[in-house]
Amino acid sequence: MNASFQELSCLSSNSTDVFKRQVYPAAYILIFVLGVAGHSLSVCVFFSQWRTQKSFTPVSLLMVNLLVSDLMLVSSLPLRVSYYMMNSHWIFGHITCKVISYVYYLNMYSSVYFLVALNILRYLALVRPYLYIRIQTHYVAGIVCALIWLFMGLACSPLLFAEKKNQSRCLELAEDNVDQLLLINNVTFPVGFVFPLVVVIFCSVLLAKNLLRPSPALGRTRPCRKKACALVIISLGIFLVCFLPYHIVRTVFLYTEKHVQTSLYKDSCDDLLVIRRAAVIAHCLCTSNSCLDPILFFCVGENFRSFFAKWTGGRKNSTCTAGRNLQQEELQVLQN
Repeated sequence: MNASFQELSCLSSNSTDVFKRQVYPAAYILIFVLGVAGHSLSVCVFFSQWRTQKSFTPVSLLMVNLLVSDLMLVSSLPLRVSYYMMNSHWIFGHITCKVISYVYYLNMYSSVYFLVALNILRYLALVRPYLYIRIQTHYVAGIVCALIWLFMGLACSPLLFAEKKNQSRCLELAEDNVDQLLLINNVTFPVGFVFPLVVVIFCSVLLAKNLLRPSPALGRTRPCRKKACALVIISLGIFLVCFLPYHIVRTVFLYTEKHVQTSLYKDSCDDLLVIRRAAVIAHCLCTSNSCLDPILFFCVGENFRSFFAKWTGGRKNSTCTAGRNLQQEELQVLQN
């Protein structure tokens, strides 16, 4: 009887509640603080650009949309912290629970595709510069951003209509939704992660190949080429650190929970506990993408370097800029 009770307790999803209450609040508070600080600075830079130029370049427009996506997630983190600090008791209403779950996945997959769009622009700027100049219009960039929001908004919409029996619980895996979540995972894994990762790796490899190629003016452009190489590493690093562990662990976690439900799970309780705790850690890593994006903003945007040079009294580094036309300057930055 005791062994049977211990096994049931082990298989219960509540067995990791204590671990969640220890990890999630600390992780969310750290991400919230870093996210608010980094994105507040980013807002100042983008506002300064808008005030002086009355418009955004296509790259800046993509970064502004990425900023909006991050701020949506960061602003929802205090509610998540409150939930876990109140012993997993949700007091903010059923609709709010749905909305913050929706916002989380909308942020994740819109961020993925905004990063893909930025990588494609960098690739075109370096490898196909004349094509890049032809498509570098606010009209094209605006359509791309609108399509990303529309596609991701519709793709995540089933989360708004999912029913939950326990109204006092939120952000938890509902046993009656495992099949639905598995179906969603089997679609989002290739479309929302594998395909974007392949595109980013393809662009990064070609960019690295071109960036590492000897330059005819090596002495003048070497610092810029190093920054561009760092840009490739940071962009790919966000995918590999934030999104890769989450999608792999989430898939393993959902199939394991399905086996637990159907009594097909044959491994030990320790293995099950490791998988559930790994899912918590992977979720935190995925959420951290919202506070890492400002690093990408600083590396991509020439306006960020100009902003800091202005406020620190330094001189703007002109080795990465050619000409006064804003589009030509941005093309030069992306190429170098």
